[in-house]
Amino acid sequence: MSKAIAGVRAAAFWAAVVLPLAYVPAAYGAMGFGGAWSALALIAVHAACVVIGHEHNAPSSDAPSNDVPSTNA
Repeated sequence: MSKAIAGVRAAAFWAAVVLPLAYVPAAYGAMGFGGAWSALALIAVHAACVVIGHEHNAPSSDAPSNDVPSTNA
């Protein structure tokens, strides 16, 4: 995976983490969220960030999984 794709996924992941904080001002019409279209655009951007950033730091298919502890001593 290229570094550019990894950077976009990381940015989208962290945007998806932070964007819900904008829901409260949007619900009250503050910070430029005057209409319903602004709130819908916020939800659409958040959904796009979730989809794009969902594989951020996901283990690659060729890397060993850390889910099961090794039985080798």
